[in-house]
Amino acid sequence: SRTTKKGCIVFTSSASAYIPNPFAIIYGATKAFMSQFAASIAVELQCKGIDVCVVHPSPVASHFYNKVEHKIDSMESFKKVAVAPSELPGDIFASVGRCVLRDVGGTAIGMRLGVSLLPYNALAHLIAVVAPFLPDYKQNDKGRGMASS
Repeated sequence: SRTTKKGCIVFTSSASAYIPNPFAIIYGATKAFMSQFAASIAVELQCKGIDVCVVHPSPVASHFYNKVEHKIDSMESFKKVAVAPSELPGDIFASVGRCVLRDVGGTAIGMRLGVSLLPYNALAHLIAVVAPFLPDYKQNDKGRGMASS
């Protein structure tokens, strides 16, 4: 007789998947892809006994921040509220088989709540209006659109 096997695949994404990410475009876009990819294969693999969970942790105290080439104020702010990596495994394992998308921590839950209350187009417009006044935007926007010689 055949034995029934179960398994799981866990992806780490980010709450950045939900929002526009000026000056962190590649990061936000890859996280959006990862979340969508995981949610899609979860549908395909569920009938095979394989659970898929994509975790959106709040900022994690890791070496990630040490290798960032262009520092932005928002990253420095996130470092201040980062959780220890040891805090994540329990939440991750508790999520497998229960949900496909899992927001862990206050930052991720807050971002998800904000996006659920505010239509995405309104959020994108609000960020576009506010961003030019932020120090990160002013610093990183210098020289953009200038023709190179």
